[in-house]
Amino acid sequence: MNQRLSYISTLLDIISPRSCLLCSQFLSHSLAPAPEKESLDNYLCSSCQNQLEICEHPSASYRWSRIDNFFSGYQYTGSIAKIIPAWKYHRRNEFFPLIKLLVYQTLFRLNLPKSDFDLVLAVPLSCKALRKRDFNQALFIAVCSSSVLGLPLAAGQLVKKIHTPQQASLDRQARACNLTAAAFGVIDPEVVKDRKVLLCDDVLTTGATLDTVAATLKHSGAASVAALTLARVEN
Repeated sequence: MNQRLSYISTLLDIISPRSCLLCSQFLSHSLAPAPEKESLDNYLCSSCQNQLEICEHPSASYRWSRIDNFFSGYQYTGSIAKIIPAWKYHRRNEFFPLIKLLVYQTLFRLNLPKSDFDLVLAVPLSCKALRKRDFNQALFIAVCSSSVLGLPLAAGQLVKKIHTPQQASLDRQARACNLTAAAFGVIDPEVVKDRKVLLCDDVLTTGATLDTVAATLKHSGAASVAALTLARVEN
């Protein structure tokens, strides 16, 4: 059986070669009995995988008063600091399955009790930003989270009414001033009223965006707001 798998793997390497999404190093096809099983080996070489730094303390407290808890999967450095921009700003479609796997692995590590939340939401983009980017990275993470946790996703309930400069282009002080509560809105407050919300985004830097959205949600009646991000900038 092992010899047969070796032949199959060699054949796949020839007719359908794969390479690391970050460094283009050749990736050999797995010899595992279930090669279709999702694994980081399908997307990244061992060197790039080793540069994925898992948050040692995924639950963090920040000075923002409107977020009840923060959860993050990776430190925003090494490989994750290359993966997210390539996916987010350059619309690299081949990164979508990798991001999905990273979100799944993050949630399995966190082992968040389903009873802690009622609803999953995503930080919204303005219409202008959405047209330019063609997808909302936070919504993709929210969809993955909703699937893993078995919680309802309230897609489209949060809106960004005012287009503002990208937070990533601003320094810490400017980030805090860039957004106000008027920038966001809830379409139907009854959807979030008395609900425990899990709010999803890609990267936690200063927490200014998440805090502003949480303020909007709590003003609309949300009982609590926890934030889940794929990565976190260590302060």
